[in-house]
Amino acid sequence: MAEEVGYPFNQLPLEAFTSFQGGVEGWGSICGALIAPIQLIGMVAEGEDKSAMVNELLSFYTQHPFPEYQTGEFDLPRVAVGSTLCHVSVTRWMNETGMGPRSRPERKERCAGLTADVCKFTVQMLNKYLEGTFKPGEYTSPAVAGECMVCHGEMEPFAHGKENCLDCHDDHR
Repeated sequence: MAEEVGYPFNQLPLEAFTSFQGGVEGWGSICGALIAPIQLIGMVAEGEDKSAMVNELLSFYTQHPFPEYQTGEFDLPRVAVGSTLCHVSVTRWMNETGMGPRSRPERKERCAGLTADVCKFTVQMLNKYLEGTFKPGEYTSPAVAGECMVCHGEMEPFAHGKENCLDCHDDHR
């Protein structure tokens, strides 16, 4: 985009995006593949459109079986991981595929493919937005998240979120 569109995309230093690996410098928080696309969406859209696209992207991430894109070095199994958290995403993929430990080259290749898939989805979504054909709702957050928020938005323990709460808080099943 820096070459095709120019400003403001040609003003972004690539070094600003290098800390996102490992769920932000290895903290295992939000998957780093999501952060730059969320920023890009915010540079193109605003208000409700921006929110709808970010929600669509995060819902896509939880439901899409990654990695679709593969370099061909490995034939990696594709798994939908159900969470935008890096540590959950990587752990669930490794557990379901038997591709542990984390130091295996397949894990790094999986994350690279996942990043390509997220970028591709974001570009396709932004193209639809700019063409006036983007319609949110293809991907949605799980119903159970809304069910949890009915109580936990107003009573202890206070919480908020849109992911499947029961993945980590299975004591409520």
